[in-house]
Amino acid sequence: MQVVFALVDARRRRDIDAVTELLDPAVVHHGVTDELVCNNRDEVLHNVRRSFQHDDGGIAHLELIAAGDAVILGVAGPRFREAPWAELGDQVFIVHTVRDGRVVAMRDFVSRADAFRAAGEPADWT
Repeated sequence: MQVVFALVDARRRRDIDAVTELLDPAVVHHGVTDELVCNNRDEVLHNVRRSFQHDDGGIAHLELIAAGDAVILGVAGPRFREAPWAELGDQVFIVHTVRDGRVVAMRDFVSRADAFRAAGEPADWT
């Protein structure tokens, strides 16, 4: 959980060097649709840099849940209202897989229950 918390903090501070250090060079990020895939750290960092162009993170709520070698990050807020590529319902859940102190995979889910199932946790956990 510490690695994902550090990643969230690095993004909040817009510290691209810290973000880079926390991502494995071969990290893969699957977005909420099949077209939204980053296949390596450079592609993920491209998206992170683009997100830094916004004045406000647009996040009103964070949730972190440890799930074995995965961490579920739930984020909600106005930033997730108007995503033309998917109906996010003001939120998204990202399952992070962490190995050796770095994020090796991220997968986005619109549904909290789907994220929990993907992480191997009971979907009805509250």
